[in-house]
Amino acid sequence: MQVDKTALQMIAELSDAPGAPGFEDEVVAVARRWCAPIGELKEDFLRNLYIHRKENKGGRKVVMLDAHSDEVGLVIHSIKPNGTLRFLMLGSWNKNALIGTKVLVRNADGDYIPGIIAAKPVHFMSRAEEDRPRFAEIDTMVIDVGAVSYEDAVENFHVRMGEPVIPATKFSYDEKRDLMFGRGFDCRIGCAALIEALRRLDGKELPCDVIAVLSTQEELGPRNSKVTVHHIHPDIAIVMEGCPADDTFTPAYAIQTALRKGPMFRHLDVSAICAPRYQRWALDLAAKKGIPVQESVRQGGGNNAASIQTALVGAPSIVCGIPVRYAHSPNCISTYYDFEKAVEMVIALLENITPEMIEAL
Repeated sequence: MQVDKTALQMIAELSDAPGAPGFEDEVVAVARRWCAPIGELKEDFLRNLYIHRKENKGGRKVVMLDAHSDEVGLVIHSIKPNGTLRFLMLGSWNKNALIGTKVLVRNADGDYIPGIIAAKPVHFMSRAEEDRPRFAEIDTMVIDVGAVSYEDAVENFHVRMGEPVIPATKFSYDEKRDLMFGRGFDCRIGCAALIEALRRLDGKELPCDVIAVLSTQEELGPRNSKVTVHHIHPDIAIVMEGCPADDTFTPAYAIQTALRKGPMFRHLDVSAICAPRYQRWALDLAAKKGIPVQESVRQGGGNNAASIQTALVGAPSIVCGIPVRYAHSPNCISTYYDFEKAVEMVIALLENITPEMIEAL
């Protein structure tokens, strides 16, 4: 399929921008550049970025678009006497994927310096330790930036507690096989799809006003969306996600989120039941438009729809998720095809959500 090089560049810039929960400033800065032509931009102290289409008229029904700008990250807990760094998780990691990962640690100067997540080398393990199968635990790991003492870490590397850490993974695209490799696709790929849909709709009249938000700290739970709904007062919402793909470890009959089959619309997860009538309407619209989509019933996970649906007077919400292999790990895989179909689906939704349709829900 035809790949939009501009959209691909946006995905790359968003993926590469560091943005652990609570530290999304650089992601927001990238998004601001891409969103500037779309309309008025506002930002709150939590770094939630609000995008008001310049075609909005006011006094109409409001469609809220949401995608979260943060990624699972780490934070420095303390510095050990030998110069290695204890850390805690910001979000839910696949902990077994962390050992040996190259990371970037923000220091007191605001620079991201390289380090390695280390654990006790196998050479120094006892036979019992080596043979005992167990899951890796964070308290057995440290980040090694190359310092040789506490003083070295502080004085020469300028490391300090409370600073964020992210994987050092860089975005790349295999054009021949349509594969995007990078980190933070949950939910930078959703942020990119949201922005791209608005870019393509630039100058077009829609039945309702549209206010989008790149929300922060979602990986710690749907907390900041409790704030964003008070700014937006939505009548209905579309939540974008980078959702975990299950096509490499699940029996064929149970696969619900596979690469190259379009965006996934979840009926429910542990945080929310997506508005059933709205969900069926969206699936019917996809079929009518010939846009491939997938459906899922999730045994785990959560998203901002949970709080959007229950804040204020409530706003019916659905989740449009782009499949991401190995979400919540240092390296992710997605396809431009699924990104493109998600963009097409968001555009179709915004063109067909009318005041009458909302009232009918």
